[in-house]
Amino acid sequence: AAGPWLFSHNGAVTGWPQTLAALAQRLPPVDLLSLDARCDSAFVWALVLNRLRAGDEEGQALADTVTEVAHAAPGSRLNLLLTNGETIAATAWGDTLWYLSEPGRRTVVASEPYDDAPHWQEAPDRTLLTATRTEVLLTPLKDLAPAPSKEPRT
Repeated sequence: AAGPWLFSHNGAVTGWPQTLAALAQRLPPVDLLSLDARCDSAFVWALVLNRLRAGDEEGQALADTVTEVAHAAPGSRLNLLLTNGETIAATAWGDTLWYLSEPGRRTVVASEPYDDAPHWQEAPDRTLLTATRTEVLLTPLKDLAPAPSKEPRT
């Protein structure tokens, strides 16, 4: 969390940390030195946060970060979720992403449906989802790497 934003990453960066070492130079040294954890999710959050602080909209920050990380580390699973308390931006990249929209009332975004409600919809892989209480917009993400296999993880 930082300022108005809450972030999560469902997935893993292939070859972490070697595959993203070159991206570290994009961040101010103080941001690298103040990471709460030395893991792929914390580093991806630092990349997203750097874009947000530079003025990017939430969805654009996620989309650009996902494509950049996927290019550096093909085969990564990069389902990112970001909210500012009013809007939700999320990416489906290598893992499932579902949403339940009840316009005017609520929008829920999750890795998978948590109940049997009939209106859950799956976002296609390689998609940016942006949602408010009244609408959900799905935008295809530029495909820079082959889709990872959907084999069960052990």
